Amino acid sequence: MKKMKYSSALGKVSAILCLAMGLAFSAYAQQSDEDKLKTRLETLNYFSADFTQKVTDANHEVLQEATGVIKLKQPNKLYWELDPPNENILIADGTTLWNVDPFVEQVTAINQSQAVANNPLILLTQPNSDAWGDFTVTHTNDTFRIDAKSPDSAVHSLVLVFDGEQLSSMSMQDSQQQISDLYFDNIQQNKALSDEVFTFTLPEGYDLDDQRN
Repeated sequence: MKKMKYSSALGKVSAILCLAMGLAFSAYAQQSDEDKLKTRLETLNYFSADFTQKVTDANHEVLQEATGVIKLKQPNKLYWELDPPNENILIADGTTLWNVDPFVEQVTAINQSQAVANNPLILLTQPNSDAWGDFTVTHTNDTFRIDAKSPDSAVHSLVLVFDGEQLSSMSMQDSQQQISDLYFDNIQQNKALSDEVFTFTLPEGYDLDDQRN
């Protein structure tokens, strides 16, 4: 008798768990594509990875192949470095976007708010941004496509591909129809990054082209 009661109780618990999972799945399914992406990005507090990059033109001709490292920290911080011979560094510290060009030993400083205007990359570092209204989001399985509504956007579209909860690759198309595909390796997601990573100091001997207002 006790065994039958235990089996009956276990069956009820299983039924409740199945119902709860079904309701959770139903709620997720009813979310808009934009809300589904927000849910993913809101948990992407830190992200760092090595990447390989391939840039192709509108005719699918390869323009550049490179390797580098990317680091993100919400809100509004980005570190991007390309390895030699394409060496270049971008640092977004939340206020200024610093573009470091070692080849000519020059740094260009731009107001970050202007640099990311109409750029879907802002959604990666600030998923609660008011900028969502500037984009449309479509979703298929673990792939999200973000399209800028403004024809003046420097980046027309951004495609994010997830492997489960982990961001595994992304692809950007610019106003010249050039496509930059990035594939991530050695991914560390939500491992804390120090603010020092996103702090810029002008290298000795470099010129500063300050374009901030």
